Amino acid sequence: MDFAQITSATAAAYGSAQEWLFSNIVGPVLYQLDLMSWAEDAFDGVDWFLFGCIQIFLIVVVLRTWERFNPAEMQEHFSKASRADVFYTLFHRLGIFHGLIFIALSGFFFEIDSVLHDFRFDRFNVENWWPGITSIPVVSFFLYLVLLDFVDYWYHRASHAFNWWWQLHALHHSQTVMTAWSDNRNHLLDDVMRACVMAFFALLFGVSPGQFIALVALSQFIQSWQHANIKVHLGPARYLLISPLYHRMHHAVGYGHEAQGKPGVLGGCNFGILFPWWDMAFQTAIFPKAVYPTGVRDLNVSQNVITQQWQGLKHAFKELLPK
Repeated sequence: MDFAQITSATAAAYGSAQEWLFSNIVGPVLYQLDLMSWAEDAFDGVDWFLFGCIQIFLIVVVLRTWERFNPAEMQEHFSKASRADVFYTLFHRLGIFHGLIFIALSGFFFEIDSVLHDFRFDRFNVENWWPGITSIPVVSFFLYLVLLDFVDYWYHRASHAFNWWWQLHALHHSQTVMTAWSDNRNHLLDDVMRACVMAFFALLFGVSPGQFIALVALSQFIQSWQHANIKVHLGPARYLLISPLYHRMHHAVGYGHEAQGKPGVLGGCNFGILFPWWDMAFQTAIFPKAVYPTGVRDLNVSQNVITQQWQGLKHAFKELLPK
């Protein structure tokens, strides 16, 4: 069996699973609740759920196993500090968060689309850049991945530039026991803002809904790998893709969120999400060879998810008050 046959069989199996879930579980529930008008959105929600299930499976089977054989630092197999991270990962990856955001904002983005159309604004559809080349699905997918990664780089830098915003983002940096579960350890308000920004630019770029789901899913899994407790720097390929050691430097105490030589002053390095190119271009890249401890200096965070959210909100509000 060649690669094309394997790909075709995998796609067919995935489509069958999506159809079965919708026909036997989601569809009947919508019918009973008289919500069939949401059928199309719910079908996309099943897509989010299935991609999430695949990611969870790969995190458990591949990444967590990899962590045991090549750890960046010695850790307890499943520490108390990681339990909240598992909850965050399940919440985000199984479509709950993205499904809620999509339902809440679908009407809003439809109105934006109408306004752009009235002003005769042409989206930056990469498929039209070089017909016959950029219209190839794999090529357009990669270009959209790069464009959205550029947006994400600047969003990430902004979260380190304003004190009130940093108080939300600090939850992500507070983990001293980084694992493959740590990527989605974020404040919900920060996640909502990021989801809105990324959805807006995806709309602006002309990314289709199905393509957007696949882009997010791939990006999420790569980020899980980058947060994993794995000692990998990729050698020469470190200039093409952000490695776990590169991103660990971003989480390092005194490096990833503080200006060098000025403890407590916002700054940082290695803000890139997938590709190190933006850090290299804007001189925020550090390619480490050593493994550094992670966390935020003088920040104590509860292990309870609800308390974590409240602490971040309270600290951010205090930063907005007049000093």
